[in-house]
Amino acid sequence: MIIKIGEFATCTNLSKDTIRYYEKMGLLHPEIKNKHREYNENHIEIISTILKLKQCGFSLQEIKLLFEWSQNMDENDELTEAEIQNVQQLKILFQNKYKQMVQREKEIKQIKQIKQVLQRADYKMEQLLEKNKD
Repeated sequence: MIIKIGEFATCTNLSKDTIRYYEKMGLLHPEIKNKHREYNENHIEIISTILKLKQCGFSLQEIKLLFEWSQNMDENDELTEAEIQNVQQLKILFQNKYKQMVQREKEIKQIKQIKQVLQRADYKMEQLLEKNKD
């Protein structure tokens, strides 16, 4: 399936400007034929990944780093000293993001517990009011 930018914007719920910005940042690489951008299912999957990472607190620059890292690095590469330092910085960045996600997960669990308590209280109050209606 190949689609143009208008259809792509509609199916991803993004504006054309946002899509073009993602391209400018190097996050998306559509084929350009006859001055028209062409997108496919892979591009939809990339957008989905970008949006999920943004929801987890990643900036677009961090997402770009993650994409570049996953596409360009080979674990068998011999790294220069500068590349080693870069990898160490990326590792720290991603470890911090992971810790933030774990913290958010704990907060979500606490919210779910509070919701359950509130639902039980609401149910008991409703029962009490029904019983004392007469």
